[in-house]
Amino acid sequence: MRKIFRQFQRYTFLQAILYFITGGLALLFPQQFTKGVIYLIAAYVAFLGITNLFSALKEKRQYNITGLQFYLGIFFLIAALGILVLAKPLLTLTTILLGIFILINGVMRVIQAIEFKNRNQAFLPWIIYGLILVILGLVLMFNAISSIMTLIGSVLIFMGISEMIGYFQLRKLND
Repeated sequence: MRKIFRQFQRYTFLQAILYFITGGLALLFPQQFTKGVIYLIAAYVAFLGITNLFSALKEKRQYNITGLQFYLGIFFLIAALGILVLAKPLLTLTTILLGIFILINGVMRVIQAIEFKNRNQAFLPWIIYGLILVILGLVLMFNAISSIMTLIGSVLIFMGISEMIGYFQLRKLND
């Protein structure tokens, strides 16, 4: 049991380092990171297509039939091409729509804060929160790829910190 525990502890440390590196790359180089991720996903899908086509070719030689693997291989190759062509525009569009949603939510919070003020309620925290949302929404809308990569990078770094804390907690339990 201790061996499994130590192995899990070792992988937790490696995960934390991987999260830090990946998050840092996403923060420092958002455009290049996005392209890299898109190329990596497209390459993986193309690899699936090629392996399915080879399996279909082998099946064709052995049994003289064209099975599902041939069509899956063609589908995966077309999907890889589609990922290369459409991934960045779809990511940009999604980020812009998310920015609009956050912007509208921020405006609604500011309106809600004004209503609180009219009723002699605490309103300042709601105005601050609403203005922060408006600013974040605008940033997402007008700087889509960099903004989403900044968010992803920040989350990955936070996950790295959490994993590192978990690593040291496991280490204490193990000693």
